[in-house]
Amino acid sequence: MIIKKTGKISDGFYVVGSPTTPIYLLDGPEPILFDGGFTALAYHYETGIKEILGVRKPVYLFLTHSHFDHIGAVSHFKKIWPKLQIGGSLRCHEILLKQKAIQLIRDLSLESTKSFKKMGVRSLNDKPFEPFDLDILIKTDQKTELSSDLSVVAFNTPGHTWDFMSYWIPGKKILIASEAVAIYENNGYIQPEFLVDFDAYLESLRKIKNLGAEVLCAGHYAVFTKKDATDHINNSFKVADDYLSMTERFLVQEKDDIDSVVSRIKAVEWDNRPWPKQPESAYLLNTRQRVTTIWERMNKNSDERL
Repeated sequence: MIIKKTGKISDGFYVVGSPTTPIYLLDGPEPILFDGGFTALAYHYETGIKEILGVRKPVYLFLTHSHFDHIGAVSHFKKIWPKLQIGGSLRCHEILLKQKAIQLIRDLSLESTKSFKKMGVRSLNDKPFEPFDLDILIKTDQKTELSSDLSVVAFNTPGHTWDFMSYWIPGKKILIASEAVAIYENNGYIQPEFLVDFDAYLESLRKIKNLGAEVLCAGHYAVFTKKDATDHINNSFKVADDYLSMTERFLVQEKDDIDSVVSRIKAVEWDNRPWPKQPESAYLLNTRQRVTTIWERMNKNSDERL
């Protein structure tokens, strides 16, 4: 099954806020949130969480990575639930200390707020993104025990970013992978999500495939269950290879002109997609990074053959 809405996914596990960029909630003795979504949607997430937990409070919030659309509402949550423990990788912590990174997150968050307004989304949080500190530095293979039969295991899945962590709930066979797998867009297009390293991305996909997840939680638009979870992981390999081949071909044709290649890829995969879709500036930023990563990989492989 491919689930493209908020609500209950399985016993004690929920999609909260917006299927476009959801927050995941694992209910139990110590409720856990996964990711912090958009700044603009902070009130939507808050409402969804409170509808499930009532007067109870989330204990942990685990971050997959430091991109603006996955950490935007964290400071808002910290104000509502001051004892909430925010966890992320050491690299995530280091990024959040950089003023240049914070400014980029603020700028992209502001653009996304404008996009939500154009789409007619109401009850938006107009406040700018606010930085925050991590309470827990999560290491790969770190286990958080919630009860005798419920735990969460974190593991590093680089490729989309270097700070990326995925979260495995073995007792329920649920994997919060976010952009460690490809993104299933609202019109069925599958977007490969490597940004910093193509080969590391494939290696992370292999780790994910070996888990045998029965519930696969992507970063945007969809949750996959049973056979569809397996199919989506396999499709993530395929679209990554297809993207690599397309980009390498364009780089040769455009004589390594990265700007021209980005424009050609945008025409192929972004211009005609219906809304909702990734804001243009964020899309261009990511596409340039993907193209640059492939260009560097091509040059490295060429040098090694000499």
